[in-house]
Amino acid sequence: MQFASLTLLFGAGAFAWIARARRGIDARLSRRVFAGAAIVAFVSAMACLGFVAAEMTGEPGAMFDPASLWAVASDTLYGRVALLRLAFLVLCLSSTWVWPEQRDVAAAVLGGYALALLGLSSHAAAAGPSQYEFTRAGNDAVHLLAAGFWVGGLAALLPFARAARRETPKLIAVLRLFSSFGMAAVAILIVSGTLNGYLILFLTGMQWSDSYLTWLAVKLVLAGVMVALALTNRFGILPGLVRGEKEAAETIPLTVIAELSCAALILLAVGFLGLTAPMEM
Repeated sequence: MQFASLTLLFGAGAFAWIARARRGIDARLSRRVFAGAAIVAFVSAMACLGFVAAEMTGEPGAMFDPASLWAVASDTLYGRVALLRLAFLVLCLSSTWVWPEQRDVAAAVLGGYALALLGLSSHAAAAGPSQYEFTRAGNDAVHLLAAGFWVGGLAALLPFARAARRETPKLIAVLRLFSSFGMAAVAILIVSGTLNGYLILFLTGMQWSDSYLTWLAVKLVLAGVMVALALTNRFGILPGLVRGEKEAAETIPLTVIAELSCAALILLAVGFLGLTAPMEM
């Protein structure tokens, strides 16, 4: 839920911002959607902080104990980063009412910061020598932001795809724009993800965990399906829309929904990856 909500905030906000600046098209999701995503991100971040407090103390009740929560928040890197992320989310939520016309900008900037901060507590950041910890975290942050743009941008694209028959010219313009930036995001995603995998699996010199490799394989297969669907949209369906083909207008909502479904499953797999040790003890 943390990954999904932050991805929606950043990706949908960033793509809507680009669409408005480059094409004059309002691709913003509703204020309720942005506010809902910010609330889910805040609540899930608080829950994660509680889970960490319970794990560190060995007491399940610690996740509801203010003293334990504050000890984690003030005395650990994870806790301090979590507090900063929570602050960004409060600002993001406030902006949906204080600055409603620019909510896409606020979601892109503040949601982007909150999403990138997850890199500091990732497996990639923890793998290898401590002096390069922030470099590895930076690469993971880039990976997260690229994924966020792709997935959140798809969510912003979906309403246009569903209205393909009524507003084909607008859909073509939005799809072309998304394809241009989306392909760049996918390229960055592949490069940074490959580097992440190398850092996590090839620099520790220990026995790989079968569970971690299984979830990683699930993630990679689903990502491959997403790439295939994206290529179909770009080189198959988009030209058909330009030619006015009815079949293309009927297919585009299905392919976008299929991509988003794969993305949801990938986020679930990523959640399990984050809780699974890459190496056997």
